[in-house]
Amino acid sequence: MIRQLYVFLCVILITAASLAQEPTIDNKKMDAGRKKPDSNFVIYLTETAMAFTKTTAKNDSAETLLAESMLIAEKIGYINGLSKSREALAQFYFQKGKLSTSLSLLLKNDAMAIQFGDSTKLFTSLRMIAMIYMKIGDIKMARNALSRRQIILDKKGIGGLKDTSYHVLSQYNSLATFYSLPQINKLDSIEYYYRKINVLGANTGSANLWTQLSNGGLGKFYTSKKMYDSAIYHYKIALSAASKVNRFDNYSGFLVALAETYRQSGQLDSAYHYAYKAYQDASAISYVGLMASSSGLLATLYKQQQRYDSAVKYMTFESLYKDSVSGQETLKNIQVLTSEQQLKELETQREKEEIIKDYLTTLKNYFFIAGLIVLLIVIGVMFRVNKQRTKSKKQIETAYNDLKATQAQLIQSEKMASLGELTAGIAHEIQNPLNFVNNFSDVNKELIGEMKEEIEKGNYEEVKIIAKDIEDNEEKINHHGKRADAIVKGMLQHSRSSSGQKEPTNVNALADEYLRLAYHGLRAKDNSFNAALKKDFDESIGNINIIPQDIGRVILNLITNAFYAARLPPEGGFSDPDYVHSPTVWVSTKKVGDKVFISVKDNGPGIPQKILDKIFQPFFTTKPTGQGTGLGLSLSYDIVKAHGGELKVETKEGEGSVFIILIPAN
Repeated sequence: MIRQLYVFLCVILITAASLAQEPTIDNKKMDAGRKKPDSNFVIYLTETAMAFTKTTAKNDSAETLLAESMLIAEKIGYINGLSKSREALAQFYFQKGKLSTSLSLLLKNDAMAIQFGDSTKLFTSLRMIAMIYMKIGDIKMARNALSRRQIILDKKGIGGLKDTSYHVLSQYNSLATFYSLPQINKLDSIEYYYRKINVLGANTGSANLWTQLSNGGLGKFYTSKKMYDSAIYHYKIALSAASKVNRFDNYSGFLVALAETYRQSGQLDSAYHYAYKAYQDASAISYVGLMASSSGLLATLYKQQQRYDSAVKYMTFESLYKDSVSGQETLKNIQVLTSEQQLKELETQREKEEIIKDYLTTLKNYFFIAGLIVLLIVIGVMFRVNKQRTKSKKQIETAYNDLKATQAQLIQSEKMASLGELTAGIAHEIQNPLNFVNNFSDVNKELIGEMKEEIEKGNYEEVKIIAKDIEDNEEKINHHGKRADAIVKGMLQHSRSSSGQKEPTNVNALADEYLRLAYHGLRAKDNSFNAALKKDFDESIGNINIIPQDIGRVILNLITNAFYAARLPPEGGFSDPDYVHSPTVWVSTKKVGDKVFISVKDNGPGIPQKILDKIFQPFFTTKPTGQGTGLGLSLSYDIVKAHGGELKVETKEGEGSVFIILIPAN
């Protein structure tokens, strides 16, 4: 116990000493920099501003300095400086709870990194983007940002760096945070990633950073498992490491988590101590999110102690801090708690009146006035709460509209990328009828020349024969021209924005079309690729109500995977050395009762049983690095589920696999 107290006091002293070292502005350097701005001045402004974000008195000065550094960097064309200051300002707004403003800056950095091909800065900005989407609970967009980071890692595109251990650990930390979201809460994945960070991070130059993050995460994991002693142990390690790397945002966050663990374990005195310390530290650096969580925890503790005045005070603080994201639930709790307190006061007054009403009748008017005053106070409080709620709602709507607009742009970009994958197959399809049109046009040109010669000779019988040949060729030109027209219309159909509405669709034609497009697309990329195609369509299915673009995307993904698998030999190779493997893909449809089955089968090596339960998980792939993101089957699974159906797989090692889509027939 004495040893633990000693460690805690050391941490507090280190924290206090660090916070006491307020940074200052060098006025001479500022004057010289403004007269003749250069990259060094931009760096000075950014670093000074970042130091201010960790102080109390000059926290707001950071915004002014960062805005000035951005303007100067843009004016002198210093791209790295602009990106760095913009990232720092985004972090500042995130700390202040202004998520839509932070996201706007990060998306500009995202676009600039793509423009200049800077994968390192793109990787960094995507981390914050993912954090913002996780903060508001947008799982799809958070997964999208994490997937883009994973692609950069898989392609080893981190600015040509040989040592990417920091970036790998950063991705592990983001994934652990993602799996910790209430909507997902995959405890096995959470523990797996934090333990990986704990082991791998110890061998890097930033050991304290990874020690605090991994132990903080493990503390949260053990709290969720109600293993409170283990949770407290890991939180204290995280606190010690956070103080060594001067990360007081993380330090305050661990204090809140530790206080909550003490609360859940029934140690209320320790819970109050750490919660109040967290609130003070978060206030010192103006970290709105942590101020909200710590004040909310203090409110809960005071409510448990029935100290309603203090509980209302801290719940009000929590509401104000959370206005930029969502203050609705907190405001509701304040109303309920305030009403409980006032009802108790009124009940006490009523009991006193019953006791003294026989001999203090003259005080009736006094109590009536007192009740009226209380009612006016209640009305005033309710009016203020309603006003704050309206303001919060407007801010939330603005942030939501900004995020929806950004999401729409990203979805359109993803659709155009999918359209590019189909282009190779469509180009091959349209080339065939165009060749016929060109060839028959050339033949007709020669026949017309022959016809003119026969007319001059007066040989009209031969002229009639040639005319008949020209007529037949024209019919063929017309036929193949209509084929090309149909293919172009199909291409336009693919490029059309999905309405998200179901419509009657011939699922046989859809499967046949995507089978041809997938095959010709792969042939265009690799002319050595070849495979046998087998089709078995149930003509009794007719039209069914689906979103054709979405189901088509699922079919295309399954067929492309089947072509990839069909070419692979089983583990250990073929047992018969004389066997000649012929890659084959079967696509079939069948209607059974009120269900439609669409199956895609291959004669590849099959899927090992040990990974069969993982294939639909996001980011899981068996393909070599750079050839797959592990999102295809995950997204396909979600699309089929959204149609009220199922996506299943049957496999046998050494013989192949079959993926089956089951969707309602009506």
